[in-house]
Amino acid sequence: MNELPIVKEYENRILEILTSEDITECFDEMLQIGARIISGALSPEGKIELASRIKRNVYFFPHENLPDSLRHVAYLHLMVRLTEDKDFFIELLSYIEGMRIEEKYRLFLLMQTKYITYTRPHIVTYDSARIFHRIYMRIKAYFEGRVQYDRQFIKLAGRQCDQTVILTQQYLTDTHKETHMINLIAQEILVSMCQNTIIINTNDLLPVANVVPLFGIEGHNYMQYLANANNVFVRGLSVPYFQCDDKMPSEDELNVILGTISELRPEYIISCGDHSITASLAAKMVPVIPGNEISTADDPQVVRENLLNFRRMIEEKRFWQIRFKVSETKQI
Repeated sequence: MNELPIVKEYENRILEILTSEDITECFDEMLQIGARIISGALSPEGKIELASRIKRNVYFFPHENLPDSLRHVAYLHLMVRLTEDKDFFIELLSYIEGMRIEEKYRLFLLMQTKYITYTRPHIVTYDSARIFHRIYMRIKAYFEGRVQYDRQFIKLAGRQCDQTVILTQQYLTDTHKETHMINLIAQEILVSMCQNTIIINTNDLLPVANVVPLFGIEGHNYMQYLANANNVFVRGLSVPYFQCDDKMPSEDELNVILGTISELRPEYIISCGDHSITASLAAKMVPVIPGNEISTADDPQVVRENLLNFRRMIEEKRFWQIRFKVSETKQI
């Protein structure tokens, strides 16, 4: 195997990191190693060989303190990325579920598993999807119990028919696919629907810095210059805008957003980006429509037709608010 010297080199350094007293001191190096391996430094066969070698030389005790658990989850995450094995993926999710860690960091780890499935959908099984859902609902319940807002659902007659809200987990430039979708939806709401809207960038996903150390992380981009912006310009239109800081999910920020929604009493909310804690909590007050069901094509006419269709369903009380793919539904 021509790659054997390189595999051994990675093996030795990874094992040194996994057995270090403080794995957090190796954060930057772990990111670099993960990025190099996944970007093509090793062939698929080389990755399997590296995973096999690491597995033979790593052992974790049943009772773990926090440093041990950080090493363990980093190991499992790396093994999933190297092997793309369904059983390892289930083991990773099960471990994340049982870790004694703050819920915002559990959310970060959960989102990292979601990013893996974007490029490796074949590793998802019924069992792994079920565990993922259970973890998300646990995190949602945690934050729901720690925010202060009116939890009563606002009936249609009590909502402002000329007001909407767009929630997004990140807002960048129009070249970014999700941001482009948001801008297209905002334009149609303002121009074609003759409704007001506000874009709220929740920054639900933690940034790369100062989080759980892993061998490679899918980062969350953040436009610092928009932190104090009150408006953004979309196709020449000025749209009210609010951006949370880079410490989300934060109880204080969630209270501000949910309080704003409670005051605005929008007819509906459009949530761009899945598994948003903010959107899940906001759904307790007003209907939340997934953005990908509005922007099914990069075409203003399609967006307009979808908006009209959903608005018609809401007005005729034919729209059922589905709470994150569970059977519990509520007619509005």
